[in-house]
Amino acid sequence: MCGIIGVTGTGPVVPRLIDSLKRLEYRGYDSAGIAAQSEGRIERRRAKGKIRELEAVLAAEPVAGAVGVGHTRWATHGAPTTTNAHPHKAGRVCLVHNGIIENFAELKAEMEAEGRVFESQTDTEVVAHLLDHKLAAGMAPLDAFKATLDRLTGAYALAVLIEGEDELILGARRGSPLVVGWGEGEMYLGSDALAVGPFTQKISYLEEGDYVAVTRTGARMFDASGRPADRAVVQVSASSALVEKGEYRHFMEKEIHEQPDSVQHTLSEYLDLVSGKAKVQTVDFAALDRIQIVACGTAFYAAQIGRYAFEKYAGLPCDVEIASEFRYRDPALSPGTLAVAVSQS
Repeated sequence: MCGIIGVTGTGPVVPRLIDSLKRLEYRGYDSAGIAAQSEGRIERRRAKGKIRELEAVLAAEPVAGAVGVGHTRWATHGAPTTTNAHPHKAGRVCLVHNGIIENFAELKAEMEAEGRVFESQTDTEVVAHLLDHKLAAGMAPLDAFKATLDRLTGAYALAVLIEGEDELILGARRGSPLVVGWGEGEMYLGSDALAVGPFTQKISYLEEGDYVAVTRTGARMFDASGRPADRAVVQVSASSALVEKGEYRHFMEKEIHEQPDSVQHTLSEYLDLVSGKAKVQTVDFAALDRIQIVACGTAFYAAQIGRYAFEKYAGLPCDVEIASEFRYRDPALSPGTLAVAVSQS
């Protein structure tokens, strides 16, 4: 899963982007990058490896600006290289993306036929070219963005800078989460509440298909059809303990050592330890004839272990599938199938 942060305000943006990206390290990544806009010009810096490599690049080649986006990438389309790292830039457009654009090959061929040259192997770069192509045709930024979104098939969370729009960040989500963070004289976009946690606890969760125009003074949100949308501003409590490594060398080590507590918390939520009875009220287990688990990454490994427990103790057949593959299948599922989706993080 990729991590996204966008900040628009009045002060230097790069330290804020780096701070947020460090809090998103728990998602796992193989490269990182940032872009910032100042006086109508966007500059980006990218690095393969950890955020410390990106910091070294920034120390040698600083970037200024009060509006910017940052990204940690887990490679899907294209190898983990600096060239494939986000942000991706085409003309006036610079953007970061979490998700998979399923029709990118078709769109890329269309853009190449228009004479556009691609530098990376990613599906993301085609979005930048498509949006810039519409801007070059004279469309206003928000209209061009909506027209671009309408061409995309697949899942995405996007945060976009446009040269000449000095305080604007455009965002959109379909299949991947994105939140708007509300500050005083600053606004934020993030892949989750933890991304904007260092700056604000006031957030709005974008709904499926929403897109948004964020400036330092506020946000205009729209639903998938282009109608203005009013998404509630909620107060969240993002515990720093969840996103800091503490005494551990890395997040994997932290998660390994936290497993006993995680199991205990789960059991206490669903089991009455006095009576020994489960408190799950929404599933009629007696009516089940099989269990289907979908998961990705390390959650897939956990699901495979869970399969043994379901089959041994519940006596039910249990299948485990990688979620990204399961969505393209047409499986034979009976009305008595219990579906269990396990989050990677």
